[in-house]
Amino acid sequence: MNSDDIVGKPRQRAGLGKQPPSVQYTDKDFQLEVLGKLAETQALAGSLQDSLQAASRMARDERLLRFDGRTLVAIGAIALSLTGYVLQDARNKTRQDTEIETTKTRVTRLEQIAEANTEGRIRTEVQLGELRDGQIEIKNMIKARDKESTGIRGEDSRREKAQSAREDQRQGRQ
Repeated sequence: MNSDDIVGKPRQRAGLGKQPPSVQYTDKDFQLEVLGKLAETQALAGSLQDSLQAASRMARDERLLRFDGRTLVAIGAIALSLTGYVLQDARNKTRQDTEIETTKTRVTRLEQIAEANTEGRIRTEVQLGELRDGQIEIKNMIKARDKESTGIRGEDSRREKAQSAREDQRQGRQ
């Protein structure tokens, strides 16, 4: 820095032997100079703030995705496909739930039928057992009667033989 640039010091001219009348640097001059620099700084700060806001808007706009028509159509197609898969899955789940409920109902009905069949089979087996017992009893009664009739027939046939022998003797005597 040169000595001519210092504020508040009178300037000397080269080649002149006389010094010009010195100009006093007053407080008012200092305040005016500071206010001027302050105004410049404020203007610079305002322009910096405006450019910073513009830069941040541009950065934000750059961060936002910009799509052309084909990209939007592709994204829409993907969204529709996903929606279709979700709906299809929901339909399948509903159908499966319905089939499960139907199967449960059928199984319950089949269990009821099997229980009724089992009860009927048990009743039938009991009745068949009773019939067998009755048949055995009837057979025993028939056998007993046959034995009795065989015993009676045996006596009858002896009597008949004895009678026929007597008749033969009588006829032979006669």
